[in-house]
Amino acid sequence: MSEHSPHSGSAEAALAAKIKLLEAELASLKQQQQQMTDRDTRHQYAMEATNDGLWDWHIPSGKIYFNHSYLRMLGYDYGDLPADLYTLREYFVHPDDVDDVLTEYQTALDNRRESVQLQYRLLHRDGNSIWVHAKAKFFEPDSQGRATRCVGINSDISDFIKAREDLLGAKAQADLANKTKSEFLARVSHEIRTPMNAIIGIGYLLHDTPLDEQQQSYLTSINSAADSLLQIINQLLDFSKIEAGRVILEYAHFDIEQLFEKISRLFEISALHRTVNIVYDIKPDVPRFLRGDASRLSQILGHLISNAFQYSHTDQVIVRVAKTRQTHKTLLLDFTVEDKGVGMSPKQLATIKEQLVFNKNLISTDKNTYGLSICSHLVHLMQGSFAIESSPNKGCKVSFSVMLEHSHLGEKTLLSQPRCLNNIRVLIVDDNTIARTILASTARSIRLQVDEEDNALGAIERIRHADQCGNPYHFVLLDYRMPSMNGLQLTGLIKSDCHLQQKPWVFLISAYHRDEISSADPNALLVDEFLSKPVSESRLFDAIGQTIAQVQSLQDISPPMTSDGDNRALLEHTRILIAEDNLVNQQVLRGILKKKNIASVIAANGIEALQILDTTEQPFDAILMDLEMPEMDGIEATRQIRAGAVGGKYPAAQIPIIAVTAQAMRGDRERCLAAGMDGYLSKPVNPELLYTTLADILRAQAVTNDHTPR
Repeated sequence: MSEHSPHSGSAEAALAAKIKLLEAELASLKQQQQQMTDRDTRHQYAMEATNDGLWDWHIPSGKIYFNHSYLRMLGYDYGDLPADLYTLREYFVHPDDVDDVLTEYQTALDNRRESVQLQYRLLHRDGNSIWVHAKAKFFEPDSQGRATRCVGINSDISDFIKAREDLLGAKAQADLANKTKSEFLARVSHEIRTPMNAIIGIGYLLHDTPLDEQQQSYLTSINSAADSLLQIINQLLDFSKIEAGRVILEYAHFDIEQLFEKISRLFEISALHRTVNIVYDIKPDVPRFLRGDASRLSQILGHLISNAFQYSHTDQVIVRVAKTRQTHKTLLLDFTVEDKGVGMSPKQLATIKEQLVFNKNLISTDKNTYGLSICSHLVHLMQGSFAIESSPNKGCKVSFSVMLEHSHLGEKTLLSQPRCLNNIRVLIVDDNTIARTILASTARSIRLQVDEEDNALGAIERIRHADQCGNPYHFVLLDYRMPSMNGLQLTGLIKSDCHLQQKPWVFLISAYHRDEISSADPNALLVDEFLSKPVSESRLFDAIGQTIAQVQSLQDISPPMTSDGDNRALLEHTRILIAEDNLVNQQVLRGILKKKNIASVIAANGIEALQILDTTEQPFDAILMDLEMPEMDGIEATRQIRAGAVGGKYPAAQIPIIAVTAQAMRGDRERCLAAGMDGYLSKPVNPELLYTTLADILRAQAVTNDHTPR
């Protein structure tokens, strides 16, 4: 029988249970250790497999752990370099970025920031740069709250940076291309519009010359063709303007009835042998005078009407205009261009609508949708909408709306003859019977009292006799080329005749320019006015009227026929300085101004304009300033005028300046206004728009002067 204590069995059991528990705990610890080992292994594998560079910076000691990917990214391996801040600064970070990087980290530490993100360059062992995006977080703050450890990850973004640089480079090239294209457009516009201005302007002046029915028909065709060509030029430039966002709208007063009349004449002439009929349905509440871009509105209507005739195979198009709503300042007009032709299929209509909605038609090669896209874009610029309806064999209806402004012009019309000329006596002297008879007929058509003489000696005797009888001639119209005594010699006799109580005003008629005659004979200084052949009714009327406007005794015998309260009254007797280098454009502008009895002086460039302003003995009411001129352009001349660079007898710093330019690009108007100009007109110059612009600016100037403290 055993000698053991009865408690020995229980003790062994307890020990065995304890050992078993320890074994279980040991197994659990081994399992946890294995899990931690596996986790560390996975983490190590992940760190080795990733392309991102991981790093752990012990800030107090400056030691930095770089994972294998970090080193591999830069072409290094473990043991190649010490793992510390010195290596980072001297080998890893690009020398151009190292100061900024370390400063950023130091600032983050000083400001107790939790994290920081940077983009900078690392330096590969072979010398190439690598762009990285670094994300770092600060840990283990000391007693003062300052971090003692920083852990981060660097992601290689070199491809992204290169793509961004390529994109920026491509954008810079595209911007340069757009700028070059815009400059090319401005140059093309200028080069095309300059001769177009001459064609249209000379045609406008030629209209006032004596023409037979056939010549008048030819001139009308030339003018309409020139207008049509100008519209084509504008359409050719429109696409590039739209693409570059350079379409700029005009805001000028216009007569909508005249707009439709011009459209009708254009289609009558362009139709040639084809009969076309445009029916206008303009509602009674649509104002005749409006303010907006008449040229763009005409372009839209012209294109839609042209499309209707071309694609509908019908000879009649209906144009309807109605007012839908208005405020005290603006009104919305609805326009409809409708035909009863072949129409379009649903598929064709859907394609056009889709192209208009998504603007795909801007790259369409179809001429019709290309033009419609321009029309649609212009309509939206005018704060309107654009819609198309069509059915097979039922025709097509295009509707659009535009926002316009009310015009203050009302229903006033320009007066054709402000003064009664029945009491004005004129002697016409010309040895050519046919020329003298035509000129006499022209003079009588404006109600002048006319006598004729075929030689200089007979003329001087007739002038003396009339003066002695107390019924003197007020004007003598002399031909320059006459036998035995030319017009200049006769002018000298008339002006030097001491027996004449009242000397007449002498107008010399010649095919030569004034400058050519003036340089040949000093008697040219005695001539009161030069008239170029052939002398038209309007040109003669303007010359006579301008002289009457300056002489009180002539005004007393030629009273106004009606009240002159419109723009003509405001423009008469004004004096305009024209700064223009092109000789034909000078002639056109001078002729247009002369029709309103506006005196003008020519400057060929900005320097001449400043000199004329500095030495003038009479003040100028306004300046028409071309932008592109040699020696000094219009912008610089305007800046100097506004800066007070012009002295002289009359201050010019506040004189109204209107840009008259062949350029028509977006930004030109703003550039002119920024330089100090008061208005902007594009070539070819529209005479009525020029008159209106001048009158509006002069009227505003008068109001300003009236309210300026003296």
